Amino acid sequence: MLQQDTIISLATNAGESALGIIRISGALCKTLSRDIFDTPCPTPRQTTLKTYRSVDGKIIDQVIFVYYDLGKSFTGEETIEITFHGNDIIAEKILGDLICRKCRFAEPGEYTKRAFLNGKIDLTQAESVAEIIAAKSEKELELAQHQLRGGLSKTLCNLQSDLINLQCRFEASIDFPEDEIKENNIAEIIDIIAPIIFKFKELIEFSKINSVISKGFSIALIGPPNVGKSSIFNNLVHEKRAIVNEQPGTTRDYITKELSVGGFRVELIDTAGIRNTDDILESEGVQSSINLIDSANIILLVLDCSLPYPTDFYEKIKNTIKKQIVIIIENKHDLNSVIERNNYPPHHSVLKTSSKNSNCSDTIHTELKSVLANYFKVEESPSILVNKRQSILLGVSLTHIEEVKSLVELSSNEEIILQELQLCLDSLNLIIGSKDNEDMLDELFKNFCIGK
Repeated sequence: MLQQDTIISLATNAGESALGIIRISGALCKTLSRDIFDTPCPTPRQTTLKTYRSVDGKIIDQVIFVYYDLGKSFTGEETIEITFHGNDIIAEKILGDLICRKCRFAEPGEYTKRAFLNGKIDLTQAESVAEIIAAKSEKELELAQHQLRGGLSKTLCNLQSDLINLQCRFEASIDFPEDEIKENNIAEIIDIIAPIIFKFKELIEFSKINSVISKGFSIALIGPPNVGKSSIFNNLVHEKRAIVNEQPGTTRDYITKELSVGGFRVELIDTAGIRNTDDILESEGVQSSINLIDSANIILLVLDCSLPYPTDFYEKIKNTIKKQIVIIIENKHDLNSVIERNNYPPHHSVLKTSSKNSNCSDTIHTELKSVLANYFKVEESPSILVNKRQSILLGVSLTHIEEVKSLVELSSNEEIILQELQLCLDSLNLIIGSKDNEDMLDELFKNFCIGK
């Protein structure tokens, strides 16, 4: 399904840089190689230093030229990559010259779309290209790269094969009455369907985990006033972002900082100290802190261990702490500890720290890495990334395969069962990708960046 037009675009950001790359894909590549670089028969995948000459014979730049043969490039088409000196003027001159030579600018995602249409990748891999570019944490990038290597594709193809085999079994019972599904082998068919249902549910669950990873984790530092929350915040972000003062109630609004913890993207939030107060501004800050608890994934509950446990503080937050992971930080351990742990709310762990010690942030950072790695169980699905579109379609397939199970248990007509099986397969096939669904493909690829 090779495209007729030869498309061009910058493959690097515009602006001054050491180098820039222009990508060309389509049937004109050998003609361009001959006319621009005087190389009618370029050696595939060999980098060559060349002079770029415009259509009117002027030298534009000295460039590195690489040619990719038909079927051996990302798009599956003949492709040229030109590496030039990273100047906008040079880029504009080369692109303008290529337009004069009957090329056209690529649409967003058109290179990846052509790779899909030419059978170089399936739709799940095509989507992973956009996810690799958009990744904002090491873990997102790792999952997207596994996806590009076909992690989800293999799982979906296995499911596809299982469903087709099941389909054949029911079709045989229609075509050959002696093979009719009888009561004594219903249990056998249910045993075949059960792992298929389990795999659909597992993939949908993976999508929930991946959704959390993509959005990032929210970690809120909460506690009474003057327990050292802001000092701990500054230690964790390695800069003085929050004001630290001995006077209680210094922090009246929350402060945030995005950082990476164990490859995960997290938003760390320093909140106002929670207490009863007549100060209107501080009271608003206290309410804001309580609201932030509800939306946080992890709570760092900071307490001053040199003071008794503040029961009035817990009364204000106990209805807000529900399913969050709570890590209690006993701060000021450089002083005598008098706090009693039997009053603590349900929690994951207790850390002894002092914000005055240099290893304070290391202790908390290590614990957060452990929580993120173990609690969210991401390592159980290192090669599976399920996005929202895929999750919705998997949900549709799950509904139909569960209906198949119910119909089999009721000994329903094979033709009705086959209809449900086909609907299950149709939804699954949309994830992998149908090359004749132009509207769906246009909608999906328009959100890619130019040059991909």
